[in-house]
Amino acid sequence: MEIDFKVTGKTKVMGIIGNPIEHSFSPMLHNSISKHLGIDTVYIPFKVEKNHLESAVHGLKALNVVGFNVTVPYKKDVMKFIDDNTKEALLMGAVNTVKNIEGRFYGYNTDAEGFSRSFKEETGTGFKEKKIFIIGSGGAARAITVKMAFEGAKKIYIVNRTASKAAELAEIINNNIDSVAESFGFDDKKAIKSFEASDIVVNTTSVGMHPEVDSSPIEENYQFSKGQIVYDVVYNPSKTKFMSDAEKTGCKTVNGLGMLFYQGINAYEIWTGIKLSEQFLKELFVDFKSVLENR
Repeated sequence: MEIDFKVTGKTKVMGIIGNPIEHSFSPMLHNSISKHLGIDTVYIPFKVEKNHLESAVHGLKALNVVGFNVTVPYKKDVMKFIDDNTKEALLMGAVNTVKNIEGRFYGYNTDAEGFSRSFKEETGTGFKEKKIFIIGSGGAARAITVKMAFEGAKKIYIVNRTASKAAELAEIINNNIDSVAESFGFDDKKAIKSFEASDIVVNTTSVGMHPEVDSSPIEENYQFSKGQIVYDVVYNPSKTKFMSDAEKTGCKTVNGLGMLFYQGINAYEIWTGIKLSEQFLKELFVDFKSVLENR
């Protein structure tokens, strides 16, 4: 038989913790990058039960892992067990990437950077001086709005079914970054006008995700405006009803696959200190997209 030398005593370990974890694409992405670069690392998924989260984090430190990702439902709770969290991660209220630096764990949020990088790559523009309409006020919305505020958004409108949650997120932005956020409930007439007047519209909710493909996060009284950029963090299906409706009005649409991809890339670069080339990333994204769409 052939002897397998892929993992040895010198192999460094990365991984991801969450529950469930079986669906994660991260091992495929990170192990492919390491193989391409010839780096002796292995990336492993770890399913962690809720009452074992603290033990799992301490165990990963004891094992001296290079770093690890954190996925649902632990992005917020894990922060209690990390030695230091970045300012952005603290404002976003979530950590999805942890790096081991000389035995101390440092927490980052690469979801926001993944969104920003994907948005700029696929639209050719950024958020500076833009009026932006955010649908939802959960974890993804918080990360995205904090990032947009830091990058100079002119105005950020936040709408949510529960208006008080939208108000809480707007307050975080206004009190810690810049007074650019305004919040609404869905039935507020100002929300509908702000939606139509925005340069960018972002759905941060899971509405429209498979299998609920006929659902949209907005009501019929919300009308897209021609020329808007419409971003949906959902990537399955690749074109949601929300995106299809926007395209009929002449909007440019982008799904969340790039965000998923680039948050992983940012994590890998944090762990290794390696800046991956643009050409390699373009080729990898094409292959990555093909695999996910054919799963």
